[in-house]
Amino acid sequence: MKKIRTMFLLGNLSIGGSETKFVRLANRLSSQGHDVHVVALGSPYTLRDRLTDEVSVYCLERQSRFSLKNLLRLRKYVTSRRIDTIVCVNPYPLIYGWPLSLLTGRSGPKCIASINTSELQSRRDAYFMLIYGYILRRCDVVIFGANRQADSWTEKYRIPKRKVTVIHNGVDIRFFQSYQQDRHDLRQTFEIPDDFRVVGCVAQLRPEKSHVTLLDAFEELVRSRNLDAVLLLVGDGPEKDAIVDRARRLGIEDRLRMVGQVDDVRPYLAIMNAFVLPSVSVEVFSNAALEAMSMGVVPICSDVGGAREMIDHGIDGFIFPRKDTEALSQYLYQVLTDQQLAESMREQARLKLHDKFTIENMDEAYVRLLSSDKRDSANDSAVS
Repeated sequence: MKKIRTMFLLGNLSIGGSETKFVRLANRLSSQGHDVHVVALGSPYTLRDRLTDEVSVYCLERQSRFSLKNLLRLRKYVTSRRIDTIVCVNPYPLIYGWPLSLLTGRSGPKCIASINTSELQSRRDAYFMLIYGYILRRCDVVIFGANRQADSWTEKYRIPKRKVTVIHNGVDIRFFQSYQQDRHDLRQTFEIPDDFRVVGCVAQLRPEKSHVTLLDAFEELVRSRNLDAVLLLVGDGPEKDAIVDRARRLGIEDRLRMVGQVDDVRPYLAIMNAFVLPSVSVEVFSNAALEAMSMGVVPICSDVGGAREMIDHGIDGFIFPRKDTEALSQYLYQVLTDQQLAESMREQARLKLHDKFTIENMDEAYVRLLSSDKRDSANDSAVS
């Protein structure tokens, strides 16, 4: 197998879905003998300590959105280490990665874009996409995490289809299914009665994750349907105070358990009966949902990004329209009260994961892509 010399170029090393994903990918590829570099354009560098010693790490400490000085520093870094592929994680790093591939000539590194968001949030994002769209059309490859996302971006930004590839996220099934710790102790820690069901969510506490939808549906579940349950939220972020306030106003603060940010989510997934991801945007192909499925937790996800590529509605989980609290509450009730249905869904989810969404499948797809010598000969004539 050809040795890969690749650089993952990220805006920062904060704790987030795409950053965490590529830190883990860098570690696995380096353990296979590949020459892997992770470059962060700016702070925070929270995930730096999670990179193994085999991965080369370079932090640029950028002071502005674009710096010619940093571009030249990166050019020196790339050429001295004979990097053959630059993977720009999300749009912003493209303003460095694509010029680097041009400055080093046709014998220089390929420029690959990995887009890890389904929808843009603001007018500011839309403005910058005038620049990023131009660059995306000239990259050698554009990686998307779901077919639905790829179709949307390809049409909206006129990306040539020959450049587009889809690589679904994968989960380390052995790591998650090997968890064997006592679930009773954790229930006691969070004062969860043994006969209460647990509805959970693992996500950053950010507006686009729409925890408010889950809170409203949970309130309906315990008040109108009289179900004994608690809501367990794993994660941290700017919406924490708003979530606590919402729970208080709904009268369910005694049913809410907030864990904060954790390094190992397995203990918390292990006590969940249902996993909910209520996002209204951004979500592409949720690692958190895959991890829940791998531990036998039934997923209930909003119809955003590639959710329908991950879950067969009614077979191995449920899909609900974004912000539809009534539908979410109904699906939760079915999963939590129909044990035969829940067990069937858990088994179907395990079978699907082993067949389609393993970490090995994802790694192999990246290795094949990064090992390719193919450059897009039509870069200069791409649609403008």
